[in-house]
Amino acid sequence: MEIEQARSIQQVLIPEQLPAIKGMRIRSEYHPAREVGGDFFQILPLDDYGSALIVVGDVTGKGLQAGMLVSLIVGAIRTAVQQTTDPTQILAMLNDQLAERQHSSATCEILRISGNGAVTLSHAGHPPPYLNGTEIHMEGALPLGMIAGVSFPSQSLQLQPGDELTLMSDGIAEAQNSHGQLFGFDRVHQLMKEGATAEEIAAAARKFGQADDITVLQVQWQGQSTSRALAPEPQLAAH
Repeated sequence: MEIEQARSIQQVLIPEQLPAIKGMRIRSEYHPAREVGGDFFQILPLDDYGSALIVVGDVTGKGLQAGMLVSLIVGAIRTAVQQTTDPTQILAMLNDQLAERQHSSATCEILRISGNGAVTLSHAGHPPPYLNGTEIHMEGALPLGMIAGVSFPSQSLQLQPGDELTLMSDGIAEAQNSHGQLFGFDRVHQLMKEGATAEEIAAAARKFGQADDITVLQVQWQGQSTSRALAPEPQLAAH
């Protein structure tokens, strides 16, 4: 009964229908490894001009405990957005709440995409996103809930029409076959180089051997062209 209740709550929290946001094409794949998943994502429109917050995360633990923690975090995100839309501030608020609970932690990544294509992104121990198939290099950070009062790295980039961001949980790289081999980041990088869709990325990991929750979000910005001088160039990791 408790598992059923947690699953019902989670189905409300994980968006089945993605919101329509002006200037963005968003695709998602979400495949929990168990009845109740520990991955979560939120797409929160901020105004009528094509701005939105994109949130992806993964809580520690499995089953009922993970499902309830996801519910807590998603509720806290929605509350935090009423006060600020700055990704680093939202992560700081979430971190302090989880640190108070003790033994509750999660990785999380938040992107604020403005109507002009300007992006601010920050993360707490989550795998970095990809821009047009190339991994964005980000400073390392602790997961949420480990130490109260810590700060989280932030950086900015400027999207051009047609640019695509891909966010995913570690359930992709950590897929495992019957021989104990991991799907690994090399295969992820290859899929990204080939321009794989969210559906293709998730399908490849599941076929290899799903061992954890799988989440993939792709956001293509289709807005008006602006000068890249408006924001720093994204730092891309060398592979």
